[in-house]
Formats: sequence, structure tokens, C-alpha cells
Amino acid sequence: MSRNDGDLEPNGPVAPIVVKVGGALLDHPASRSDFLDRFADATRLGTSFALVHGGGAAVDRHLGRLGIQTERRDGIRITPAAVMPEITAVLAGRVSTSLLADLRRRGVTATALRVADDEGIAVERLKCGFDPGAVGTVTGGSSALFGDLVATGRVPVIASIGMLADGTPVNVNADDAASGLARVLGARALLLLTDVPGVLDEHRDVIRRLEPATADHLIEEGVIAGGMIPKVRGAVDAAARSGCPVVIGGWSDPAVLADPLADTTVATIVLPPIGSPVVETCSTAFHAPHQKSP
Repeated sequence: MSRNDGDLEPNGPVAPIVVKVGGALLDHPASRSDFLDRFADATRLGTSFALVHGGGAAVDRHLGRLGIQTERRDGIRITPAAVMPEITAVLAGRVSTSLLADLRRRGVTATALRVADDEGIAVERLKCGFDPGAVGTVTGGSSALFGDLVATGRVPVIASIGMLADGTPVNVNADDAASGLARVLGARALLLLTDVPGVLDEHRDVIRRLEPATADHLIEEGVIAGGMIPKVRGAVDAAARSGCPVVIGGWSDPAVLADPLADTTVATIVLPPIGSPVVETCSTAFHAPHQKSP
């Protein structure tokens, strides 16, 4: 595949890769340890990162112990304002602190923060067809903190807890937070990690480049199916919102972290909606096997 450098290269001297990790990885000890080893290796090679994390499973377990039922609608956690302190305690406390400790043990210079800690990030209440409660979305702004940390070689470890202009704390979907921060930081790429090497075509080869119109066609044809449908649709939306390539790749592949946009990296690049549809593939035979998390 031939890369269009004008589309894929960083926009500035320090253009980080924004990486979003979620519960499927964080809750699987072996996969988590392997990923963090590879993440530390990539930072030592000079790659700049901002690491955004969710932790929905950890939140569910905590609320369950308190006897609090949680409801999701259209993938959104209904979040009563009274529950926000508990969600914040889990995401910005337990999950963030654990990630920070694991990174520090590996020699990574990192700082644990929340979306709300960067006052330049604009967060507004999420508007949808129902009342989600204390749920927000990143709408823009400019980084007053995270960009400076990246520029000094630190990795911001960012919990998806935002704050409205009036000081109200809100829960932000981690994918939403990652795509919004990618836009604000002028990211080189947004990396969504999964337990497969990318989006597969009908021959079980990885689709290398995927544009929105082509993604819709492959979904209609049944080539992209099952749990990959929301991943691809989310990536298409994130690419449009962030304006940078979104990479769906395997968390066990060091190349995905070190250089996700390289010609030799086995992953799917979902392009922003510019230009004509393109699909390129590569054989999964060149992708090292890895364990699938439960």
C-alpha cells in the first residue's frame, strides 16, 4: 500500500498517537501486561502517546457491590448525578492509579489525569433521544495541559471524566473522549485496540484502508458483521470528528503501537471522509497469533 503522506503525517512537531483502551484489555491480566510491555517499548523508541481509558466492567462491579443497578441505552450508560462520585472514584481513582503504577514500573514517565483536568477542553452535556443523566461529550476547545505534557515527553493517562462549564462532573464515553482529544491535540492517529488484527474481508485478510462509503457497503454486504459493525461505525464517526486516521488493530502487535500508519503494519486504517473510497488488504499470515481475551 502506498501512503499519502499529506493525509497521514503529523500536523505539528509533537503530534501524539491517542490510544484508547477498555475493559476487555484492562480486565485480562496476561493481555494487559503484554500490552503495557509493548507500550513501554514504543515510548522508548520515541513515540508520543496520550492514553485514554474507560473501565465499564470495573464500574459495573463497583456499583453492583453497592446494590446500584446500571442501565445502558444505545451503548450509553444512564448516569444519575448521584452516581457520578462512584464512577469518578473507580475510573479516575482505581483504574487510573493502577494503570499509572503499571506504567511507572516499566519506566514510562506518565501522569494520571481526567478529561476535566484540562480546562481548555470543552465538554457539553450529551444530547440524544433520551435523558442519559450526567453524561457529557467532548465538543472541542484547545489543550491547556495535555499537549504540554506530551511536548515534555510525558504520557497523559486520561480517565473519561469530564466537567461542564458550570463545574458539573459528567461521565464521557471513552471512545468519545478519545476521538475528541485526538482532534484537540492534533493527533497523528487515533488507535482503537482490539483482540483481532483489524477489520477482515471475506477472505479473512485485513482491510488496510477503509473509507466511510466503503465501510457502509461492506456492512450491507455482510462482509463486516457481528461485533465488528459497531467498532467500524464508531471508528468512522471518530475519524470524521477527529479529522485524523483511526486505526483498528490488535493490542498484542508491537508494530501497531510503534508505527500504526506504516505500510508494513497489519491493521485497518479508517480514513476521514475525504477522497474516493479505497480498500487495500494484506494477508493475516504475516500477523503473529495472540490469545483472544474472554
